[in-house]
Amino acid sequence: MSSNPSLNWSKLQNVYYNIRTCYDDLSWSIDNLYSNYVIAFSPNTTLMAIASKNVPHPNLIEIYSNSGNKIWSVVYNSSYNDYIQSFHFTSDEDLIIIVNNGKYRHYYDLMGNFNEYNFLDNLTSMDNLNSSGDSNLSINSELTSPRVITNLENNELEEVNKIIEVKSWGNLLIILLDTRFIVTDLNSFTNYEISLKNYNVNDITTFDIQNSQNRHDESITVHLGYKKSILSIIIDFGLTNYEIIDQELTDGPFDSVSVSPNGQLISLYNKWLKKIFVISNKFDQILLEYDTSNESSSPYQIEWCGNDAIVLAIKDEIKLVGPGQQAISFFYDLEDDEDFDLDNLLIRDDGKDRDASRRNDDDLHYTIPILQTSVDGLKIISANKVQFLNRVPETTVAMYQVGSSSPSSILADCIDKFSSNASKAHGNISLLKSDGILLKAMDDCLEVAVDEFSVEWQRRALKAVSFGKIYTDEVYNPDKFVSIVNTIKVLNQIREPELGLFLTRQQIDYIGGWEKVIQMLLRRNQYVLSLEIIETLKLENLKPLVHIEWCCYKIRQELDMSDLDLFAVISERLASLTKERVNYISVEKISNVAHEEGRNVLCKLLIDLEPSVTKKVGQLLRLDDLELALIKCFQAGNHDLATLILLYLQEKLTTSQFFKLLNQNESVWKDQDSVKQRLEKLDINVARTENMKVNGELIGHFWQESVAAKTSPQLLETYLKHEDKTQALNIIKVKEFLHHNKLDSETYYDAYKAILTKSMNRIINKRILKSLQRELQILDLQKKLGETYLADFYQEKSLSAILKRLILMHQIKPAKKIVSNFQMSQEKFWYLVLNTLMDRHEFDQVYEFAFGSSDATTGRSPIGFEPFVELGLQKGAPQSHISNYIKNSVKYRYDEKQ
Repeated sequence: MSSNPSLNWSKLQNVYYNIRTCYDDLSWSIDNLYSNYVIAFSPNTTLMAIASKNVPHPNLIEIYSNSGNKIWSVVYNSSYNDYIQSFHFTSDEDLIIIVNNGKYRHYYDLMGNFNEYNFLDNLTSMDNLNSSGDSNLSINSELTSPRVITNLENNELEEVNKIIEVKSWGNLLIILLDTRFIVTDLNSFTNYEISLKNYNVNDITTFDIQNSQNRHDESITVHLGYKKSILSIIIDFGLTNYEIIDQELTDGPFDSVSVSPNGQLISLYNKWLKKIFVISNKFDQILLEYDTSNESSSPYQIEWCGNDAIVLAIKDEIKLVGPGQQAISFFYDLEDDEDFDLDNLLIRDDGKDRDASRRNDDDLHYTIPILQTSVDGLKIISANKVQFLNRVPETTVAMYQVGSSSPSSILADCIDKFSSNASKAHGNISLLKSDGILLKAMDDCLEVAVDEFSVEWQRRALKAVSFGKIYTDEVYNPDKFVSIVNTIKVLNQIREPELGLFLTRQQIDYIGGWEKVIQMLLRRNQYVLSLEIIETLKLENLKPLVHIEWCCYKIRQELDMSDLDLFAVISERLASLTKERVNYISVEKISNVAHEEGRNVLCKLLIDLEPSVTKKVGQLLRLDDLELALIKCFQAGNHDLATLILLYLQEKLTTSQFFKLLNQNESVWKDQDSVKQRLEKLDINVARTENMKVNGELIGHFWQESVAAKTSPQLLETYLKHEDKTQALNIIKVKEFLHHNKLDSETYYDAYKAILTKSMNRIINKRILKSLQRELQILDLQKKLGETYLADFYQEKSLSAILKRLILMHQIKPAKKIVSNFQMSQEKFWYLVLNTLMDRHEFDQVYEFAFGSSDATTGRSPIGFEPFVELGLQKGAPQSHISNYIKNSVKYRYDEKQ
């Protein structure tokens, strides 16, 4: 280690740059990486995919870590008519393989699992906002018309699409064909078509993508090198339109277009003029014009180093160019410098030869590093080394620059002086204290430590902070120190060659934080390390992610284990996370994996562990287990969801199937009892509502009284006749007749009561008699409420509708009395109150109902407080309310409540 990190810096104008080694002596045995292999990088170079250039089309793609460790391989038997065109990574490290026939494979893990799609299927045509304004660029229609051939198998005409170039951007795939652009959203698998019929694709030299500056904006801009200018295609996915703008440049054609990571600047390279132009993204200002004619060779790759400098790879050096045409060089060794002549080697930016016929075997005796831009610097990859070039942060410059008198530099100097001259060290500390900058010095040292790669320099900076803590009289936040130390510890762990995740703190923030890092580790099956990192960084909310992925991996790997044994292992893992042994993690992904693997028994067993009723019902519907899906709605007391499912089912099923579903059958309950016994044997608790039996009479009556039945009166009439409920049918017809004739309240009451009384005198069947008595009770209740509140309650057709109206009138106490008189379950009433008031965003009324008053913080709920939490988060209830709901929940663990 050098005596000062600044000895390795290089100055460019008033800033410093540093090139540091991430990995040397890589694990792979690869020579001439650039010359012999096609290579694709994932963002921040966490993964590298390579394939041989020595075959017309690759049959083998190998995936390596940043440190050269082989992770897995993809074998594809390419043929003359079916071959790999290119391969790319998404922002989530998913490998995408593009095939020449319009198909692409989306590998969603590092185990070879994939789905296959076609980017030419179901194309969404986007509107061209300036279709009338590009006639000046139109060309002969014969050049732009797609080629058509006859398929010899079916004698049908087929369009031939030639793939010119493919790039990935985040989770978008941008494919340049000979007549159009295809943009594929890899999240929604939507294919967007952008016509280029008025442009000759042979005049397109290259393209790059610029993201929108507004994070919520659903748009990107594609910059194409076209003739002597740049065409900017602004694509709006939200409005499904695009606009093509000719920037009217005259210094083209441009062989390279590269957008800076933040999208503010664009570099353009014209190899014939031997000039590089750096311009603003609005194309209104040239910030740099750099002449490469005096270089030892033409640049074969031009990339951004962060957002404020460009890097040129030229013969035997890497040149970093900043504002004012000033440049600094970093040299690298060549194996055979005499045979190196890049001027005769035409190479594209994506690592492919522009003209392979112009290469010869003598050109392969040198080592060429490959450049890969990141948000805060540049990775430099060769066959035996990975380096990182970046701008030295100002805090690091202030601390280590020779002659610096910054607070952090003085504090760090105290460490060196303490052992040899303690009085001098004490004097420096006293100076920092008297000037009130000791805390700033400590904070700056922490920032320097987290940006360092070297463990020795990290320790030195942290030691300076610890030294300052001894002398400070002010309140110093120890949590910040511990947080930085833990962050450095984790960064060093994931950078180990065995993992090869060499990321900086800024890169981690850019990709979405530590959750993305945990996802990367889980892709590599690092479950224990993931939990250790979560524990170290106090990221408790990410624990479910680890356990979900572990369960999915277990299902895929344990091919010889039975469904019941696998269920025991998975359910034990999920239940063990809480003291109450109640699963709180969604099993949707786990059950889907079980279904994909053909383990239907395991899939259904897992669904019973799903804590979310909505997800549970959705999964059952996907499995076509309609009866059980309906039962779960009723068990949860979710009125709206039950109504929605019934509406869906009465449309999907035949009349006989639907009536059978309304009646239910005993086999469902036998299965449910079996599941319940199995869970009890495993000592796993389920929700109390799961024990509530739902019979066909309840479901049929609910549908009969619900909106679902009212939307299909003919089906309702058929059902009542089918169930031999002629009396109920007559009552419905009487109600409709009375309402249709618009009788006043008193007349309606007398007429309907007379009909009910007359019917009761004729009925012998006790069940029907009880139903009529209940109907008469409801009629009396409607009259009483109408007199009390001077309102027409005859419009409410059921007891639930009456209660809902009282709830909306904030008459909770009278509603409670009615619930008691009619012997309605407390669970159903609480759900009715909760859903009704939450839908109206009357959060204060919900809180008072739950706890008895607005000042109370504790209470009891027959349905638990989890539904209050879930609905509160959905509807935007106050945080203070949700906090108290969580504290009163018996389902959430103690550490989750904090």
